Amino acid sequence: MADRYIDADRWPGLCAPVRSRFQTRRAREVTQRLEDLLGSHGIGVDPGQVPFFDVRDGQALDRVTAAGWLGLAEGYMAGEWAAEPLPDVLAAIVDQPLQTRRSEVLGGLASRRKRQEFGTPTPGELPEGLVELYAGVTRATGGAVFASGAHTTETQVVRVGEDSYPVDVTWHGAPDPVERRDLDDAQRRRIELMLDDAGVRPGDRVLELPSSGGMLAIQAARRGASVDVITGDEEHAQAVVSRINAAGVAGGVRVEVIDAVVPSPRQWSGRYEAIFAVERVETMGDQGVRRYLRAVDRMLTGQGRAVVQMLVLTEDAPEYISETLDVMRAYVWPGLHYPTVAEVRETAVKYTGLRVGAQRHLGAHYRATVPLWRANFAAAGRQAAAAGFDAVFRRLWDYQLALHEALVQRGFVDCVEFTFLPRE
Repeated sequence: MADRYIDADRWPGLCAPVRSRFQTRRAREVTQRLEDLLGSHGIGVDPGQVPFFDVRDGQALDRVTAAGWLGLAEGYMAGEWAAEPLPDVLAAIVDQPLQTRRSEVLGGLASRRKRQEFGTPTPGELPEGLVELYAGVTRATGGAVFASGAHTTETQVVRVGEDSYPVDVTWHGAPDPVERRDLDDAQRRRIELMLDDAGVRPGDRVLELPSSGGMLAIQAARRGASVDVITGDEEHAQAVVSRINAAGVAGGVRVEVIDAVVPSPRQWSGRYEAIFAVERVETMGDQGVRRYLRAVDRMLTGQGRAVVQMLVLTEDAPEYISETLDVMRAYVWPGLHYPTVAEVRETAVKYTGLRVGAQRHLGAHYRATVPLWRANFAAAGRQAAAAGFDAVFRRLWDYQLALHEALVQRGFVDCVEFTFLPRE
């Protein structure tokens, strides 16, 4: 973290003075709270030991006092604190709220921000230059499925309102230790699993809404399907077309750019046997699941299936856990919202003619995926700098990957693949 320079034009929020009510008093409380929490998990404050949490600039604590979880992340982005191993330290920190209720009241609840304050969801994708730095050859940004790891399935009868229906629930156990070279095969395996769960066959019409990088469309086309891919980003569309051409399946895939988070019937219509989304519905805002499933409902054939991979909050997640994601809302996806499994099930039944027919719980494999992304990104530091991603952004990306690993490690976030079916 030697590079502490911050470009004020690019990062105005990090350069603004940090002020809050009763700042000194509340900062003392936050400091004591962090020390107690870290100490209870065996985390020291000396960089000579591991694990450690090292505050290099007292402004880091002022940021936490003023902006809670966002302030914690921004302190890391600014190089004001360091930790090793970062995922394990964050797993300890997220174990409790950062501030006591008393401290929040003193500050007028200034550290709590409504999601709407970060802005509304916008169409678009992660920059291609960023994805290629961490996601591997497949450019796939969803959790992978590795070759090892046992899985079990049971059929549960789920009741939503006055309706009840069976759901096949599969839990994928932790894979054996994996390496960076395993990532690309694991992504292809996850995509094949999604295609299998949707029952994609030759002649099927397939929609990927929104795009997940091109590999899913390529593998569906190789099965003989006719694939439409929708994205809100012209650069991303061009990159996907290039990958499709290189794969030799250009005749089976059409890529369209639509300036909408979820296209309206006027913007896009059609009927499909299979519809896919990979960890993007969560970026569509508080009502994103409803809006997305309504679009799926009107475009899915009577015998079709939609397979949607999502990050969700678990039943064990405390209320404050959503706030830990504020850094992503502030700098990446303003509408980010991780629903619970119950919310997804209820939304489908209440607002659409769909229901959840199956669930795959892939959290253990997601936990194995994220460290590989972090390792890829760390190894590409020079390329990232050359591509225009400054030290602040690189710390942002490292932090959010480590945070997601920590949240899955603590059992607060899960990666779930939902299969939606038309209700009979």
